[in-house]
Amino acid sequence: MSRRMNMIGICAVSSICALLLIASQHRIPLPDSAGYSTQVVNETATIGDILTLQRARIAREMENFDYPCGRFGVDAEKLSDMTPETGGKPVRSVIITTWRSGSTFLGDILNAMPGNYYHYEPLLNFDIVQIRGPPMQDVAVLNLKNLLNCNYTDMHDYLAYGKDHPYLFQHNVRLWNQCSSYPQYCWQPRFLEPFCRLFPLQSMKVVRIRLALTESLLKDESLNVRIILLIRDPRGTMQSRKHRLWCPGNPDCDEESRLCADLEADYKAAQQFTKKYASRFKVVRYEDLSLSPYDLTQEILQFLGLPFDSMVEEFLDTHTKIDIGGVSSTFRDSKATPFHWKRDLSWDEIESIQGVCTKAMEAWGYKKFNFSSDLLNFEPLLAAPFT
Repeated sequence: MSRRMNMIGICAVSSICALLLIASQHRIPLPDSAGYSTQVVNETATIGDILTLQRARIAREMENFDYPCGRFGVDAEKLSDMTPETGGKPVRSVIITTWRSGSTFLGDILNAMPGNYYHYEPLLNFDIVQIRGPPMQDVAVLNLKNLLNCNYTDMHDYLAYGKDHPYLFQHNVRLWNQCSSYPQYCWQPRFLEPFCRLFPLQSMKVVRIRLALTESLLKDESLNVRIILLIRDPRGTMQSRKHRLWCPGNPDCDEESRLCADLEADYKAAQQFTKKYASRFKVVRYEDLSLSPYDLTQEILQFLGLPFDSMVEEFLDTHTKIDIGGVSSTFRDSKATPFHWKRDLSWDEIESIQGVCTKAMEAWGYKKFNFSSDLLNFEPLLAAPFT
């Protein structure tokens, strides 16, 4: 009864705030270079007003949430147990992978969870490079820790990049909704930090750093982060990269030898992480997720200590049946998408990738083709490692 009364009170406050904010809105044109078009912009709302409204929105999202209550080391029983602004411990998850390996799909699955704050591609400003060690390692890892702790004060280069590349924030729909209405605050730490601390779930996907360098995240007990290493068949990854204008000419992206060396290195790191951090590290193959999206999503959420929420189920219902949109769309026939490479790559391209990726493919459970005549009927998956 008390919970219901609290929710009624929250909704009432939210409604009043919404009316006040709407009353002060004006339609003004914003410069296209900033990533906005003509839209409703509130010029008078304070940061406190926005936080109050968002706090109520999160409470509504989480009204029917099945709190972990001790599952998989997550002890939260109510919202305040998980929100940083109240001293709670959020569920933090990080996807580590590389370009065109299915991370947008998995990232959007986690972002479908109620109360999630999505740190999308936090190393975008490092350009098209893979971070494998010094000199970029220390700054990159520090940036990841800063964002997981909602610390934007020390993220000057990141925020400067985002002002000219707004897609850095656009995938974080809960943040971008506010940026669209209140662009005067969008890139300011004094807004971003308290806004980020409202959220009980913090997810992140990273495609520019190799797994071994993320061990300091797992060692940091204050973060209590869980890491998912997402792997894809290098034939599928290279085929998908062919369709991205930013990839050709960048060796870390368009050279299969570098991709497969990274897959080998990630396999060695995964062997160590599986032993040292068994409860906070998990390997997922993109092909397995695509073939069994509901079952594997439930398994991933269970690993994170989270329920298979109805909002996630709705996302899967609408994003795994048919192909809609371009190469970056997550509206896909999930059972067919991972294997487009069998039709799109030439036999010479397949042989070239297989030739330099033999060890990586053996490690991660991908079969090699021996005859071009087998291409369309051949099953490329072996048993997945670390399961």
